[in-house]
Formats: sequence, structure tokens, C-alpha cells
Amino acid sequence: MSARAPLSKSLARDGGIPKPRESLTISVLGGLSVAFAGRDIRIKSRKSRALLGYLALTDRHQETRERLVGLLWSESDEYKARASLRQVLHELRETFLEAGYDGLQIEKMLVELERDRLQVDLWDALREAEAQHAHPALMSAPGLMETLLEGLDDIDPSFRVWLLAKRQTFHDRILRALEGGLRNVELAAANRRELAEAILSLDPTHEEACRYAMQTRAEEGDLSGALRVYRTLWNILDEEYGMEPSAKTQQLIADIKNGHFEGEVVSIAGELGLRDGAPASSADEVPRQSPALSRTAAKIAILVDPFSMNGVSADRVHLVTGFRHHLIACLTKFREWYVGDGTAQQPLESRERAAASRYSVAATAYQAGDTISMVLTLRETNTGVYIWSDTFELKLENWFQVQQRIVQRTALSVNVYLSTERLTRVATAPDVSLDIYDRWLRAQASFGSFSAENWRESIALLTKAINVAPNFSPCYSALVQLNNTEHLVFPGLFRDLTKARSTLELARTAVQLDPVDSRAQLCLGWSQAMLMQYSDASGHIDLACELNGNDPWTLLSAASCQGFCGNFERGTELVAEALKVSWTPPPLHWPYRAVLQFMRGNYQEAIEGIDRASNVAKTLPGWKAAALFHLGRTEEARLEARKFLDGIRAVWFGKPPNDREIALWLLHAHPIARREDWERLRDGLGGAGVSVVDLRHHAW
Repeated sequence: MSARAPLSKSLARDGGIPKPRESLTISVLGGLSVAFAGRDIRIKSRKSRALLGYLALTDRHQETRERLVGLLWSESDEYKARASLRQVLHELRETFLEAGYDGLQIEKMLVELERDRLQVDLWDALREAEAQHAHPALMSAPGLMETLLEGLDDIDPSFRVWLLAKRQTFHDRILRALEGGLRNVELAAANRRELAEAILSLDPTHEEACRYAMQTRAEEGDLSGALRVYRTLWNILDEEYGMEPSAKTQQLIADIKNGHFEGEVVSIAGELGLRDGAPASSADEVPRQSPALSRTAAKIAILVDPFSMNGVSADRVHLVTGFRHHLIACLTKFREWYVGDGTAQQPLESRERAAASRYSVAATAYQAGDTISMVLTLRETNTGVYIWSDTFELKLENWFQVQQRIVQRTALSVNVYLSTERLTRVATAPDVSLDIYDRWLRAQASFGSFSAENWRESIALLTKAINVAPNFSPCYSALVQLNNTEHLVFPGLFRDLTKARSTLELARTAVQLDPVDSRAQLCLGWSQAMLMQYSDASGHIDLACELNGNDPWTLLSAASCQGFCGNFERGTELVAEALKVSWTPPPLHWPYRAVLQFMRGNYQEAIEGIDRASNVAKTLPGWKAAALFHLGRTEEARLEARKFLDGIRAVWFGKPPNDREIALWLLHAHPIARREDWERLRDGLGGAGVSVVDLRHHAW
């Protein structure tokens, strides 16, 4: 049975005539409560409540037993954990049957709640938001997402990581949907007013919603109500962020106090019909707005050019390259725009991209003495008009403030609204010393060179940083990335299960320290796959995508892992999603896509992807040789296999290998879950003339 196929549904019958079937109602907000046929059902065990809450919040309301064991009993040995799961499932089924509900389906591999007979308040709130209505629950309780499955955070470390990530992803999904409704000028004013109130309940720093709430109250003659909304915003920004409302918001409250809205109804539909400007301090210079904004409201593209460097010393280059990398990472967190490399001029073909206005971010860094200064500009590509420029000193002390300022000014210039809470979340200084952050940046720059010496230097830097600052999650994730890819970067090194176990512990530490960091979730998923914990891996890979679904690299890496885990449909969906959010295909798009196509048995598509990958990975000729053999093109396969063997032999670490050793390395370089998929790669290599005698799945 497929791990994702819906289970068969039982039918309650009386004399062969189906009865109307009641739905199970689950409330996950403010704790967990369950009701059926108008009667509350008491779930006594906390583990049972956690399991039920988990099933209620998954998209398909089903999960494998293996994943449930890893989620709820991660610190128990497998035998005891499986016994505990059986006991919990037995208690749940007995409780439900006693209440008259028979929709809990328990099979050998899967557990599922019958989807057609399930109502969950959080899913109702999300559907209402997507239909541009505010669910009553969102109006009545500020910080509602923090109460999701309240009281169950301490069930298990793995469950806590999942729950904290889910609170963030549901918050973001609902907020995006509410914002779409607020900006819909076709909606009735009362409807939009409720949407604004719901937005402020989720994000009290949301100035766009605040201005709508203020102005509609003023138009209705409720001056005190408008002032109360503004005062609440002011206090939150001042107390929690040390900021003032934007100049735009302060101007609105001044107009309200001066009586500009007395005796008249002035609609702000036109203002919110376009994407609003980002908040800025009243002292900030307001950047000049692009002339393209009056012509189109299409999604825009922000292309980040390579940063130029003049006289920057070798031991400071990592600051410039790191700043560019992390600026791109900040920009990709927002779905309001495409983000691309400025060197890739041709976008993917689509009507939306063709209509998009393009903006280029360029920078020049120069060093005078010990000071690195950077001049950064934003230019509208089509017209050549410079929208704004900024000069700042590049140093770790102001690193995050500068990134926030750049993202904020860029958003304001292209008329995109970003709330203070969102800006702060994506560019906040970590609670570590600047020295630790500098070590992390140096390690990132070193292992990007793919030299053995620099690789060892990166490991040493990260290990020392973790010893000094054991609560800094990014260092753990970076070390996990090194460990999980070392054997691919340096052919001749083989996967080491002992090292994989220690790497998994590093990855678990990373997500426990920062459950809403998509990279930590991604690293944990890959680490579990490397230890053949494929079901658990898939869950964390999906969480990474939910947390950062606008980052093509995250989506492509996730697609690759899902493909190796045997989840081909999910992998294909993620490849398509990565293309949807990309301005141009990222460099790793074609190799990831090609390998996924091979895993699915689409050999011709795999070959086409490899041919477009421009030899970015040493393993690709091996995959191509196997694909050619499966298509019956044996002579071509043999030629490609020889190319693969010669290429790997030239960069092999250790004593010169024979062909079989190279084949063994490739066949176990990737965490391929299903034996039949692995055997297709092995047999393809063998058919292409490579020695694969006695090579077995999961044995190296």
C-alpha cells in the first residue's frame, strides 16, 4: 500500500441503507478538544491527544506508524516505542467506538482519520481566510497561533519541534490569505474591516491593516476608536522593537486629528488596491518610487548582481560575499517578488514573468585602512532609472540593521508592504558574540571552495564555534551540511554510519534550538535519510518547504530528498514549485530534476536534464550511462560510463580505484530508500559495462 494513498472507508449501515454520518469535530486552538454527534469526547492520555492533534493538522490526516513512533517516542528504543504506539491507538479506537465514531482507520502501516467526516477549527479558519473572510476565532484572541495544541509542547522533543514549526507556518498561511482579501477593492468595506482586525490579531505591527482600521473608524466618526488603534500600534512598536510607526501612518493620524475625515466618507480602496509601501522611520528618506508602478501591479523581479570589490583584503572577503548571500536569503523569504542572480538575464517563459518589472541591486565594496565601505544601489532595469542608493560601513556590528534597511527600502521603492514583525523575523541579530558569527561566515566561505584543506578548516571553525556558543543553531546546520555532503564532494570517501549517527544528533540539536529555521529542518531530513529513517525524513523535509516555500534552493533540495525516499509525486510537485518561484532555473535545478526523473523511470527526461546541467556534478555521467542502457542505447551507455569512470578516477581520494570501487561509491552516495530503484541504477551501470558484481542495497 502506498504511504500516501487514502485508506478504505467503513460505512455504518442499518439494513443495507447508509445512515447520515456525523463528523468528528476537533478544536486545536487553545488546547485540544474533541466532540462527536454533539457530545464531548474525553481523551485522557496526553500522547493520545498529541497523536490526534498531529493527524488533525496534517494535510491528508494520515501518517505512517514509523513517523508517529519517531515523533512521539523519539527518545525510546524502537521496540518499546512501537508497543506504546499500539497501546495509544487501541485506547483511541476504543474511546471513539464507545462514542459511536468509526472513522479512525488503523492499518498495518498507516493511521488515518476519515477526511470526509472531520472538521478542524484551524483548517476552517484557513479556508475562510482563503475565501477572503475572517473566521470568528481570529477576531477574539490575539496571538491565537501560540495556543495551537497548547499544553502539549513537552510531550517529546521531536513533537515540540514539529509543533513550533506548524504554529509558524499556519500563522504565515492565514496571514497571507487575509492580506489578499484586505487588498481586494471589490470586497465590501465591512468585510475588509474584519480582515484588518484579524490581521492585527495575528500581527499587531501590521501597519497596512492598522491604517485601514484607523481610517474606516475615522470615516464613521469614531475618532476615539481610530486613536485607540494607533496608540496600540505605537506602544507595540516602541516597547518591542524600539521603533515608531512609519511616516505614512503618522501622517494619517495627523489628518484624522485635524478633522480631514469629519462629515465625509473617503474611501482608501485605491490605496490598498496597489501593494502598500513598507514601514520606515519618520526620519528616513523616502526613496523615489519607480515610474513602472503606475503602469503595472504585476509581480516584480529583484536581481542581485555580483558585488564588486576594490582593495578588500583576503581575510575580509568573506564579509562581502557573506553579506550578499544573506541579503539574497532575506529577500527570498518574501513571496511578493521573484529573486534572481543578476548574471542570469533570461527569465523562465511565462506571462507573469514577461509582465514583471525588473530591478537590479548592485554594490561595490572598498577598503580603506581597516574600514570596509559599501555603496549599494537599486535600479529599474528597463528604464535605467536609479531608485535609491545607500552607503554604509560593512561590519558585523551593524550587519542585520543594514540588511533590514535594504529590504525595507527596496520594498518601499517597489510599493510592497512588509510588516515590522516580518522584517525583524528574517533579519534579526542572533544572540551570539560577533566573533562566533564571524567564524560561521568564514566557515561558509571556506567549504564553498570544495578543497580538502578548506573543508577541514571549515569543520574546525564550526566545531570551535559550537564549543564556545552551544546555542547557535546555524553552526550545527552548517556542520551537518558538511558531513552529509563530504563523500559527494570528495569521491573515494564513503558514507560512514557511525558518523551519520553523530551527524543526526547535531541536526536534532539544530532544530531544537531553532524549530522555525528551514535550513535546520532540511538538514535534519537529509540526516535521517542518510540513516535510512526515510519516513521521518519526509516529514522534516516538508516542514522545511512550509517554512521557506519561496526559496528555490530549499524546494529543489527537498525534491531530491523526497525522490530518494521514494516519494516521487511529492518530489515532482516541489520541482514544479521551485520553477514557479524562480526567476531563472537555479544551477542545481537540472541535476536534481534529472536524478528525480531517473528514479521515476523517465530515462529520456533524465538524459535531457543531465545534458542541460553543464557538468555541475561529478556523478551525472554515471546516471546518464545507466539511463542510456535502459533505453537500449548500449554503445552510448558504454562511452558515457567510461567518461564517468575516468572523471571520478582523476579526482579520487586515496589509492587509485578499480571500476567496481567507483561503482560502489556512486551506488551508495545517495540515500535511495527503495531497493527496486537502487537496483535499476546498479543494473544500468552494469549494462553499461561497469563491474557491479555482488553489490547489494544498503551494503557498502
